[in-house]
Amino acid sequence: MRARDNPFAVSRVLTIRSRLAGVTWNELLDRLAAFEFRAALVGPHGHGKTTLLEDLAPRLEDRGFRLRAATLRAGDRRLTAAQEETLFGDLTGRDLLLVDGAEQLGRLSWLSLRRKSRAAGGLVITSHRAGLLPTLHECRTTPELLEGIVRELLGSEAEGMPELWQRHRGNVRDALRELYDVWADRPVTAPAARTGSP
Repeated sequence: MRARDNPFAVSRVLTIRSRLAGVTWNELLDRLAAFEFRAALVGPHGHGKTTLLEDLAPRLEDRGFRLRAATLRAGDRRLTAAQEETLFGDLTGRDLLLVDGAEQLGRLSWLSLRRKSRAAGGLVITSHRAGLLPTLHECRTTPELLEGIVRELLGSEAEGMPELWQRHRGNVRDALRELYDVWADRPVTAPAARTGSP
């Protein structure tokens, strides 16, 4: 199967957006305002923190914020010079900082981020652990969530999702990668021969 035809291709998976459980967008934004726009989206790998942060961004822009974002990867113990400039250059109260993967920062780098962000109108982070900032929302997946995503991508019912979810310990991203590999190995079937006159 060609990669672009795989129902679990990255381009298709990225069309699936956040599905809030137990809270509406207005409630989430009101809670963030109560935290003075300084809070964390918390949860394990592959449980939707980054997607939720991405979907939160335009709603924050609708509230008048200018967004500045940085993403940290495994092993990034400090912000790069370019990330520092992006986040803190000419910072004002209209700016809101979004930092994905804040738990990667070393202690001194985290304290520096907190200190430098005081001039901003807010700081929203994602983290695998609670405690860096007040928890805005805890991201947790369920087998039903995975099943709904797979059904949407396939356009049909999905079987075996509880087992797949369990095998990946709730990491939906890894579960979808496995499904991509399964579908990539499927033989390509030729279209049925047409019969009759043209």
